Amino acid sequence: MRGSTTSLPVRERRFYLEQFGGRTLVIGRGPGSDGDAEVVDRLVAGLVAEDVRVVLIEPGGRVAHWQPDDAGVVAAWRQLHRHGQMRVRLPAEVDHLTLAVRLAVRLQAFKVVLVDEGHDRTASDRDAARAAAADSFITLREHHRDGRLGKLAGEALDGGVATVNVCHPRDIAEELLSYAGAGTCYTRSDYTTVRRVAIDEYAGVAELIERGVEESFLKARSPDAVARLVVNGWGAYVGDHHLAGFAALLTEPYAAEGLGELSALTTISRFVGGGVGGRLVEGILRAAVVEGLQGVFACTTSESAATFFRRLGFVDVPQTELPQAKWDGYDAERRPRVRAFMHLLTMIEGGPPTGEGS
Repeated sequence: MRGSTTSLPVRERRFYLEQFGGRTLVIGRGPGSDGDAEVVDRLVAGLVAEDVRVVLIEPGGRVAHWQPDDAGVVAAWRQLHRHGQMRVRLPAEVDHLTLAVRLAVRLQAFKVVLVDEGHDRTASDRDAARAAAADSFITLREHHRDGRLGKLAGEALDGGVATVNVCHPRDIAEELLSYAGAGTCYTRSDYTTVRRVAIDEYAGVAELIERGVEESFLKARSPDAVARLVVNGWGAYVGDHHLAGFAALLTEPYAAEGLGELSALTTISRFVGGGVGGRLVEGILRAAVVEGLQGVFACTTSESAATFFRRLGFVDVPQTELPQAKWDGYDAERRPRVRAFMHLLTMIEGGPPTGEGS
């Protein structure tokens, strides 16, 4: 059922709830969405139960003079401190979404969510957007500021809010708590960071790998093999919290050769086509230089992955050029289909693999 947090995959819902924990979200629900108020209420209750602070600005009140001035911000802080949430109910004629953006800027909130009945897409529209990453994730530039919602997103981002989500009220849970999303996520230009996966993210990343196996994007692995990927994992993060891609750099088995293996590279569906995979691999290659490795290799049975690796400077090599440890216990039926690639790191400039555009 759309709008239900319990209908979402557990691994996705849990990952985002952990990312949001201890942070503040401001949600603006515009007039005309009363029929879906229950959906928004369920989402807010679920967030607050997970230690997410929520301010909800919505229709249904009579007092029209509320503003995010000093008094309004102080009231919000007190309510959030005491109860974990604050509801501001205003008359239908009030511009709820603008007030939500302005309060989010005053609070420097983690995220602002604009719930608007006009932002609706059919299932086929959403599927097409996810496949092309054309409408589910937008790096906000001048030509994306057209229209009321684009202008509001720009105002929030310019004011220091990390991300803005826009969606239909019945899609709010799917938009906030799933990888694919169901609306539009705006962020600042080139706001991508590559870094090691933190221990608090291990469980979510393990579930992401398992999902990749279930959907045949990644090969099946034992629980111990999955755990080894996670503890050697790197993530590409958009807007400081959205996990956009993952890969592992395995080095211990190949220490004698001075090599590392790039493994389990995957990109979250809503970020496909955004260059995240390339930024992630480039960041890992720079990290490999810092570690003093001589080269990084990768294996794949996919032609598209082969093209991707070549574009990033990897070259085709015979399987025999890889360390024997790579093939110890390897699936004998799969191996004939595997193509091997090597990147010698002599041309990679070393340095920290984190930062904007990594």
